[in-house]
Amino acid sequence: MNFSRILCLSCLILFSLTLTLAQDNSPTESKTEKEKQQKKLELRVLEMLDQAVSDAGILKLAQNRAIVYAIAGDLYWKFDEKRARELFRNSGNDILVANAEAEKDKKNDDDPYAAVFDFGDIRNEILPLIAKHDADLALELLVQTRPAKLAEALTKATQPNAKQEGGMLNFNPEQFRVRQEVALEQRFAVLAAEQNPDKAIKLIKDSLAKGISWNVLPLLQKLNQKDEKKAAALADEVVKKITDTDLTKRREDLGAAIRFLQYATNPNAPKNTKEKQFKFTDSQLKDLAVKIADTFLQPINSLELTMGMTQVMPSLEKIVPEKMPLLKQKQTEVMKNLPPELKRIQQREKLWNPNSTPEELLADLPKLNEYEKVSAYQSLTGKIAQIEDESRAKKLIEQIPDEKARQNANEQYESAKISRIAKEGKLDQAKKLIGNLGKKKTQIQKLVALAMEFHKKETEKDREVALNLMKDAKSLANEYPEDEDELNDLMEVVKGYAIIKPDEAFRIFDPIVDQINDFVQATAILSKYNKRNRAFKKGELILRVNGYSWDSLLLFRYVPQIQMLGKADLNRMSSFSDRFQRTDSRTIVKLFVAQGFLKEEKKGENNDNSGGGVVYFDF
Repeated sequence: MNFSRILCLSCLILFSLTLTLAQDNSPTESKTEKEKQQKKLELRVLEMLDQAVSDAGILKLAQNRAIVYAIAGDLYWKFDEKRARELFRNSGNDILVANAEAEKDKKNDDDPYAAVFDFGDIRNEILPLIAKHDADLALELLVQTRPAKLAEALTKATQPNAKQEGGMLNFNPEQFRVRQEVALEQRFAVLAAEQNPDKAIKLIKDSLAKGISWNVLPLLQKLNQKDEKKAAALADEVVKKITDTDLTKRREDLGAAIRFLQYATNPNAPKNTKEKQFKFTDSQLKDLAVKIADTFLQPINSLELTMGMTQVMPSLEKIVPEKMPLLKQKQTEVMKNLPPELKRIQQREKLWNPNSTPEELLADLPKLNEYEKVSAYQSLTGKIAQIEDESRAKKLIEQIPDEKARQNANEQYESAKISRIAKEGKLDQAKKLIGNLGKKKTQIQKLVALAMEFHKKETEKDREVALNLMKDAKSLANEYPEDEDELNDLMEVVKGYAIIKPDEAFRIFDPIVDQINDFVQATAILSKYNKRNRAFKKGELILRVNGYSWDSLLLFRYVPQIQMLGKADLNRMSSFSDRFQRTDSRTIVKLFVAQGFLKEEKKGENNDNSGGGVVYFDF
């Protein structure tokens, strides 16, 4: 009897120890298995990248090869920086070939605009990819791949007495390219700021001699989040550069100064932002305002200066009210001599002025013709959507005289309100408001976005809510789309399911692959008979780094969904990518899939991309 008890007790102890050990080892084993699985998937990514690089050799267009090498290098950086740099240099070499091809094409092209606009310039797409990893290499390639004519124009522009012409009413292609080049160089600083703020500051300081672009402001914002003192010191140098410049000759610098002032005094700026916002000091704003005001008071009658004056007058009134009597007098004198059609352009400027208030736009509506009202309603709708005071927003919407415009404004306001409430974490409240939306497209977008937010909460109850929201969204979409709007709606559903229920996303996307194939091939055939087609060249699809396509080609329109499916199931999406029939399509899709898999979601990232546009991930 005692022996039986002892044996039973021993078994219980042994069982308990075994269970304890199993519990202790289980997480470790699980973690190890996950790491092994991740390694396998990363090897699969590298295989896909190597395949894309290999396929690039088959592509006819040097610009396409350059893009493939650049994206592959961007993705390779995480695994092998040496290999990534090799790919970046390969990309640079093909940019040079593409430049030569472009010059040859311009000479043979009878399109009068071909010599003016660089439709095929890929440097603006490729070099920023390199800059975010290695700013020095990007700068080296910026100079190395710079076309000779652009280099000559840039040298002229940096001369002490160089005059900046151009603008809305006097387009100068050469100076436009120079401005693009300066903006590109200064954009490198923005990209470098994340890894090396001091390097970013040096890049901007070195670049200021060539001019000031709008990219300076996002750089100041990034620096401010890391080091407020460094941001303020750089802002001092930027302001000093502006105040030491003859802005009557440097119109682009004047434009940048005006935008800085508008940014600082914008009454429509969001009030509640989580990120610490950069602010110019009162002293800096005063210096900017005085310089701008004194520029306008110069005895120069220029239409460009007149347009700029009208644009910035509300900001100047806030900062240098003592100068307003003279400025208004000057403005009145100039306006007297303006032809009627130019006066209308002057009045129209308020429509796209970021500092114009909705009340001002409403007051001006009776003065506008039907064509101008279309732009006015678009601007008005966008501004009202940003208003957080609901009573003010509703009052403004009620004052819109056109019924259709009023409905659109209400729809956009309700949509923006749902997004704001969801960001605050009030998901149940946001869910109730979706019923206020009138358009099926907007309902689907908001249902999907909200489902993704519920899914993030990771509780069983919230994930059940997410699934139900996706069912509601799916019920509004036609699974067998008959036009592009219906296809867009269905792909919005795919976006949500890619995160919430990947199997369903792949099931829906499966037949769409064939439709994209058909569309791309049909477009390729039609392009042979349309010399102005910019989607294909020499029978090859023109690839894009960020997926943007001016004609909204289906393949590029759904890059976010392709990336999200790659994140959900790399192997399955890799198989899907093999179904793209053309080498050009298949190569770029493989890269987009790899991008999606390697994407690291940042905390607090907003996945509501319903506003349109393609998401290009940073790694």
